[in-house]
Amino acid sequence: MFLNNLKLWNFRIFGTDDSFDLSKPNLSLDFNDGINVLIGENDSGKTAIIDAIKIVLKTHSAEWIKIENEDFFKDAQRLRIECRFTGMSDEEAKHFTEWLDWIIEDGIGKPALTVYYDISRRDEKIIPADIKAGIADTGHILTAEAKEMLRTTYLRPLRDAKSELSPKRNSRLSQILYSHAAFGDKKTHRLIALAQTLNKEVTEYFKGKDATGADLTSSDLLGKDVKTVIDTYLNQFSKKSTAFRMTSADLKSILESLCLLFEDGYNLGLGSHNLLCIASELLHLKKDNWDGLRLGLIEEIEAHLHPQVQLQVVETLKSHSMDMQLIFTTHSPNIGSKIPLENLIMCHQGMAFPLGHTFTKLEKDDYKFLEIFLDTTKANLFFSKGIILVEGWAEEILVPVIATAIGINLTECGVSIINVGSTAYLRFAKIFQRKVAPLINIPVAIITDVDIRTYEKQLTVNAAGLPVLDTRGKPTYNYQLRENSMVVTETAAKIASIDKSEDNVQYFIANNWTLEYSLFKSACMNNLFRQVVEAVHNKTDWSTDFEKKLAEKLINKSLDKTEIAYGIAKNLLDFLVADPEKVKSPLKEINVASGKNDAIDYIINAVKHASGN
Repeated sequence: MFLNNLKLWNFRIFGTDDSFDLSKPNLSLDFNDGINVLIGENDSGKTAIIDAIKIVLKTHSAEWIKIENEDFFKDAQRLRIECRFTGMSDEEAKHFTEWLDWIIEDGIGKPALTVYYDISRRDEKIIPADIKAGIADTGHILTAEAKEMLRTTYLRPLRDAKSELSPKRNSRLSQILYSHAAFGDKKTHRLIALAQTLNKEVTEYFKGKDATGADLTSSDLLGKDVKTVIDTYLNQFSKKSTAFRMTSADLKSILESLCLLFEDGYNLGLGSHNLLCIASELLHLKKDNWDGLRLGLIEEIEAHLHPQVQLQVVETLKSHSMDMQLIFTTHSPNIGSKIPLENLIMCHQGMAFPLGHTFTKLEKDDYKFLEIFLDTTKANLFFSKGIILVEGWAEEILVPVIATAIGINLTECGVSIINVGSTAYLRFAKIFQRKVAPLINIPVAIITDVDIRTYEKQLTVNAAGLPVLDTRGKPTYNYQLRENSMVVTETAAKIASIDKSEDNVQYFIANNWTLEYSLFKSACMNNLFRQVVEAVHNKTDWSTDFEKKLAEKLINKSLDKTEIAYGIAKNLLDFLVADPEKVKSPLKEINVASGKNDAIDYIINAVKHASGN
């Protein structure tokens, strides 16, 4: 069985000022039966989802979990957490017979279980309530035995793995081992006999004897001297003597004396201890002859782990997810890029959005494409408050500098620029487009060119219609300006063909051929653009017809766009650093803008959309 759905009413950020309505949960979140990754910016609700599950199901550890006043949304007087389980085998279902309901799948009735915690408060005092289950709102209280079968395995964020794996009373390691079937025999377990043998050896050593009662050699009698001194004082204090022991002979105490290390390992760091901690906790999910829930909750799975190790951990968990369910949170773009979109749940502003094919507008091929090309640098989009999708390095270099010049700091606004390295931006944009409400309100700006040439490349021919050859015997070409009406018509047709069905995803399209051509046409950027192009391509004769020469290089793709973008950005940044107050000014006031209808307005409007300005 697995946790199929979680519903929340008025739990932390998942709430409403409206009256409590059982038919309208503030969050209804579906989970996969394998790996589920909660990803998103800080305070977006990831931990609240994990904690809600823990509160209802409890964990295998000994931690005390209860509802606090802070768990209620604002001034709400009632909250509810509801967990729905499906995919139950007959062996699993038998533990919950009196609470089951039935669902129809492919014409076959299958058992399901709804467990919920409905609790109220009055005058800041929380009214005690029990965990219940059943299809009716009233439900029935779960027995202790049934609750035990629903416990989860939980790893807290920023866990002190070293402490949890060290020998001490009620250590986490002892709890994990004590509940495993390997230690089911609490009376006659082999470790008890071993401990008794060890204790006898220790006790006899301090008496100057070996295990058989024979006297030790003189070099081993120092232990006897220690006992003699202590006994001398103790006898005078209380007429009693001492007996040294290594540990109590009961199994729990023996397990509490164990620590877990790498073989031949010593002085392990936080990352190594964290790996040991994760591996040992997963023991709960791999128990044989266990008919209960196999659900692991891991917060910040990347804690203390090197990026490469993070990927190795995730790959391992993916390979073992067939017989367990895992729900974990992450702040790591590294992990976000490695997990298939189908397994990601993006949290944003008190809402959760599964990214499976049932929910997004992504096509089957889009998922395959993104699994390959959504790498670590692009996975930053899952943590952003706004996104700007660009086609290449030139836009990635220039857009943040232009934003700074108009007084918008994209980093402060939480806006990420995602360089898709192609025209496949629509595949990335569809991640944020939903088939049904609720919609994702993260603004996504797509900056793109129309890629419709204002110049045409024409073969130069002589009067006989034959190609004119250059000194190397190669055909020569002429570059002719096209009629403006034709360019406008083609541009309008291309723009009209673009899907603009959701307001959060908007296109910002250059009215001119390319970014470089827009910079050239821009009244505010023309001079700077010319200077940088001439400096970068200093072997080119730009003196005759700059525009035509630029078109020639764009058509033949011989223009070093990245160097030009870097040169423009450097000049702008140098200017802004020289006079920081100009950062607060509009572009036109720093001689970088000319006013309305400038050729780079599409970039400025994209920045404003993505930043919510």
